[in-house]
Amino acid sequence: MDEPLRARTINEAAYWLRVTPCAQCGGGPLLSRALSSVTPGEPVAIDAECAHCGVRRTYTFVCDHPVGGSGPEAETINPTDAPSDIIDVGQWISLFSLLIESGHSALGGATSRTAAATRLAGYRAALCLAEALKFYGDGELPPTDAFYGEQTLQSFRDHPESFTRQRLLDLRSKLPTLGTMARRIAQDRRPRRRWWPFGRRR
Repeated sequence: MDEPLRARTINEAAYWLRVTPCAQCGGGPLLSRALSSVTPGEPVAIDAECAHCGVRRTYTFVCDHPVGGSGPEAETINPTDAPSDIIDVGQWISLFSLLIESGHSALGGATSRTAAATRLAGYRAALCLAEALKFYGDGELPPTDAFYGEQTLQSFRDHPESFTRQRLLDLRSKLPTLGTMARRIAQDRRPRRRWWPFGRRR
């Protein structure tokens, strides 16, 4: 794709880095510093390094919408009903699987911090699945122009059953609603008061 890449939000840019293979070795993922808020319509340069070969490259994005707050609204990917122009339907489904897997890997711990990380991974996975569903029209399968790369298009041709709308809806039905997950994320990010079991000594 030609740069600058047009993303709906800086979060979408971060997801693009996660699923885009390195131009040098074809591996990845591309790692970058924490992405901060940007001014909509103004180019932002993001330095990324391939986790596989170490090659560094700078990518330029223009984001359409700001992302604010510290609660669940900070996870917004695309506030519109239009599908992504830079991440295709197959990549969104891959992101869903990666995030669900990362959430399951966190279940081995018993701390509240681990539980919060698991809930956040599940919420992000649900958001990615919602982005995938934006590519579907009236049919059960997405159109071929919902695939931006040969690799995901070939996966669709080889295994169309993995891309049916019903399969995505079935995956979504196994998760709590977005509203429920958003409330839990908001509670996880709320500052906790220190609790003293006894009166403070003077």
